[in-house]
Parts: sequence; structure tokens; C-alpha cells
Amino acid sequence: MRRGILPLNALRAFEASARQQSFSKAAEELCVTHSAISQQVKQVEELLGTKLFHRTNRGVKLTGSGETLLPILIESFDRIGETLDGLIKGEEKSTISVTTTPSFATKWLLPRLGRWHRSHDGLAIHLQPTLQFLDLTKDEADVGIRCGVPPWKGLVADLLLPIHMGPVCSPSILEGGRGLRTPRDVLEFTLIHADITGHELGEEWETWLSAVGLSDIGKLDGLSFHDPNLALQAAVDGLGMAMGYLELAEHDISTSRLVCPFDQIVQHRFSYYFVCSEARVDQPKVRAFREWIRTESNADCEIVRRHLSN
Repeated sequence: MRRGILPLNALRAFEASARQQSFSKAAEELCVTHSAISQQVKQVEELLGTKLFHRTNRGVKLTGSGETLLPILIESFDRIGETLDGLIKGEEKSTISVTTTPSFATKWLLPRLGRWHRSHDGLAIHLQPTLQFLDLTKDEADVGIRCGVPPWKGLVADLLLPIHMGPVCSPSILEGGRGLRTPRDVLEFTLIHADITGHELGEEWETWLSAVGLSDIGKLDGLSFHDPNLALQAAVDGLGMAMGYLELAEHDISTSRLVCPFDQIVQHRFSYYFVCSEARVDQPKVRAFREWIRTESNADCEIVRRHLSN
């Protein structure tokens, strides 16, 4: 039969009726009337010169000819739909969406994206910085970098970076004779807190102070920011002493925008993890990003290890 005379609408009506085993349900699926479905099926039967359905009071049942035709149409319509989806989502397939915190995006990921684009030409990154956990199981992003403690339901999680923390401040804040001789001296300065989800206010400072032998220090007042990036920037601007994440502050420290006045460094109970949904883990673009960020984090861990050993 020539393509030009294929009754595509009528074939679609037959396929829906056969799957649903009902003209009425097929009409609902295709948003047409029962009469229209009946007429279109009749058109196919007349064209073929054979019955496709046994019509009964309880509905319809396929004839031998109908059973032969149905699987061919199901496969054909499915392939057409998949191909159209691929064309519609072609732009999405050349982009990988990455969600992470604003602080990690600014301080760690962005400075490394040049290397990604040089090695993965044609696969762009769409970055979604947020303090909220996007639902990766519902495709709100392709992958993420999360700060916390796994497991997370439905997600694959790879450890990227442990977090090490210690006091940091601007070199200018120590000028004028305001030295830091002992850890207790930090209490003479304005303390800067990262008031982030999952922490009590002052928890990070208390953890560090306890690790260096100071306890029962009372309430720790100061400035509070709902993002570690803002806390670090406040320290750079000389507003006080921040509890810095060494992995995020590394560039500011290496360029002398910040200094670490003490050698005592404490490992945080949270770490940074690469995460993606179990359903996406084998997608080529997800595999590519996962391998790349593992390489980057391994190199960064080595830098931090050298810093800690000095």
C-alpha cells in the first residue's frame, strides 16, 4: 500500500481501541467522540477488506487480522514518539544541569569550569546554585554536589571532599597590635557564623574551640549569614573572624586575602558528595561529569593534604 493513502488517523483510532479494548476509552484518550472512533475503525476495515474487531455488548475483541496488525502499529507509534522526544530534547541532551550550594559554586566549582569546557566541548553546564536540596529523583537537575551525610533515598552518592575548618580572617584585622597568641584570643574579636541548615548557630565555632581545649565559653554572639560564602566574604572585608572551610577558602588563603592564624584544623562532620538519581547514573553525560569531578576533587584533596602537613 502506497504511503500516500495510509489512513494515519484511522490507524491511530484502531490502535487505541485495540489497546483499550473499548471504543469509548479510545475516544477519551484521543479526545474525539465514540462515533468518530467507530467510523475511523470502519474506514480501516473497508480499506483492508477484513474485520479487525468482533463487536459484542461488552466491548470489542480483536480478530485474527486485528491481532496481526496491532503489535506493528504499537511499535511504530512508540518509535515515532521516541524520535520526536529526542528531537524536542536535543538541546537538553547537550546540557547537563548541576545543582549545588552558592558557596561551593562560587569558591570551588566555577574556577574549575574552564577545564571542563576545554575537555568536554559540546556538553555545556547549566549551574543551579541554591541552598535547597532539589529533588534529583524528579529530574529537577541532572546531578548535584551536596554538603551533608548520606544516604539520600534514591540517590547515588560519591564522597568528593571532606571539610576541614579553622578560624580565618583578613590580614588587616590583626594590624594595630591585636595579635592572636592563643585560641582563646579569638573571643576578643567579632565572630562570624555560617547559619546554614543542619547546624545550630555557633556549632562550628564550638566544635573548633572544644577541639583546642576550650569549653564552657558561654553564648557565642556575632554576625550570622545563611551561606558560608557570605561568611568568608565578611572575613575578607575585615568584619571579624570566620570559621572557614579550608576547601572553599583555599584560593583566598593562597592569595593572602585571608590568613589562618592557628595551625589547629578540625574535620567537619559534613562532607561534599557528588549525587545523582539511580535512574540517571549510566547516562553518558552524567558519567562524564562524575568522572571529571572525581578527578578534580582528588587533585584538590592532595592540595589540602599538603597544606595540613605543613
